[in-house]
Amino acid sequence: MSIELSIECSDELVAAALDEALMPDNRYFPKDQIFEASRKGSSILFTVSSPRARPVVSTVTSIISDARLFRDMWLEAKTWGLGNAPR
Repeated sequence: MSIELSIECSDELVAAALDEALMPDNRYFPKDQIFEASRKGSSILFTVSSPRARPVVSTVTSIISDARLFRDMWLEAKTWGLGNAPR
């Protein structure tokens, strides 16, 4: 089973920040799972493959959950002027 997930960010700065935020969590996988991530401009592409469906779905679900948390925190930072989030 293989799933490709593409996340389109508002701009390259947001994509770079999301990529940096996600990568520490996405280092260790089951031995039979293949994980690839690449960033081009404002898009991040993830490809997750394994002969078993559950690890693939679990990994992609985790990426989506983490990306949503990042989005919420990024918007909160922009709204309240916290951190280095651009306005």
